[in-house]
Amino acid sequence: MTFNPKHYDIEVLGTCMTNSTAGSQHTQTVDAKYLWSYAQEEALVAIADKAGDGCYRMVTDPERRAKRIAARYADLYFQSAEKSKGQLQLYWVGLAAFVVKDIVEAFRYARDGVLNAGLSNAARTSAASQVTSSMFTGASPYEHAVRVYAALAKGNLWLFMDIYPWMWFFLEYGINQDGTLNAARLTSHVGQRDSSTLQTQSRTAVQELPFGANWLGRLKTRMAGDTVYAEASKFFTTRPVWVGEDGGYGQHLANAAQAHRYVKQHVQDYDRGYRVPPSKYWNKFSEAYYVMEEERRELTRVSADAAGLGRLRKVAKFAVTDEMTSTYTTLIAEFKAGDSDAKFVKQKNELNIIAKHEQINILQPLIYEDAKLIETMDANHKISRYLGEFFTPKYRVVYSAQPKTDDPKLQTVFDEPTGVVDYLKGPSKSLPNPTDRMEYVAKMAKRFNELMADDRSYMEAELQKIRGWLGA
Repeated sequence: MTFNPKHYDIEVLGTCMTNSTAGSQHTQTVDAKYLWSYAQEEALVAIADKAGDGCYRMVTDPERRAKRIAARYADLYFQSAEKSKGQLQLYWVGLAAFVVKDIVEAFRYARDGVLNAGLSNAARTSAASQVTSSMFTGASPYEHAVRVYAALAKGNLWLFMDIYPWMWFFLEYGINQDGTLNAARLTSHVGQRDSSTLQTQSRTAVQELPFGANWLGRLKTRMAGDTVYAEASKFFTTRPVWVGEDGGYGQHLANAAQAHRYVKQHVQDYDRGYRVPPSKYWNKFSEAYYVMEEERRELTRVSADAAGLGRLRKVAKFAVTDEMTSTYTTLIAEFKAGDSDAKFVKQKNELNIIAKHEQINILQPLIYEDAKLIETMDANHKISRYLGEFFTPKYRVVYSAQPKTDDPKLQTVFDEPTGVVDYLKGPSKSLPNPTDRMEYVAKMAKRFNELMADDRSYMEAELQKIRGWLGA
């Protein structure tokens, strides 16, 4: 995907120089659709690298994108206080930075903890996993890892495309250069965001993003012509079988080893930004061919999911919601609040409002309506509850720039057992369930608020570390 900045030089925003007289200024009134185009462009450029030809090209690695996104959220946190001269503190973005930092860790675990057969090769093949995990799903751990990786890539990207322009717009066009508030512009423009009215280049770039219709079409073509998979498949025609079922098990293993080796050596020859995970990580996958098989199954399923695409198209309209209107109202009230306690109340309200928007309006339709993902996430949760984190990590947010902590005060765990009886009863919650998830988000918000109230200096120091990922 290419962004051409040359097309963005034709519209003048805000205050500009119109003659050579020092101090002379002219205020240009610009239609809301152009302002929203610039806000969308900021989100697009955030996940892109500027090439030598001056064009921006999307970062295709979801892990790098996630680092950029976490950093941008942290950056908005600090920018809001700086630009408003202390009158406003965007707050949800602080929690979001920690959550997306944990998504970076989830990506790493999926490939290092599962796809590289880190625990036991025998437990990782599709055949063996029918025995080792049939009590949970009867599916391959590779299948689950690829599915989670793809879902996180989709949800994280499109949530950012929606939420970041809302926040950036408030700071860029709602706060004047002298630090005063332009409430009239905010209240009149909040309802005018619409992806169909974006400037041509921004609109086209959004239409080409991963998991959109155009991207899925290219994905289908790429998979049909995947020469690496075709060549690796020639090493054997049947899956490995258990010892004793026939006399050729040793040959099966030898053929499989050749296929794995071929995939690792050639996977980067045919990537084009569609591999899950990106091909640069595959040299560690000891059973790379089996991973590729599960990748093809999952991406084929995703590309055929018409209902999922329909839900994404609705999200990609970026239409205003009641929650975003309320967010702007709350931020305006915070700006005008007279003391720090009153401002903190507004900040906590802002977090709750945006949390509902992100979880219910965006992520629920984007990823959590997927029956297969629900199955996978519930299975992972069940395994972590019964067998412990040696097999799969718990769903949690860690309030640190580091991926893990031993301090229970610096984390919120989903559906954590409250005692022996609760542990024996097993999981009682499902993360894809919106009611259960919003209950978890409420606990997360409570812990975040407590930490921000009791030790904001620590929290801001950690956010500064995450902000350092801007150039990732």
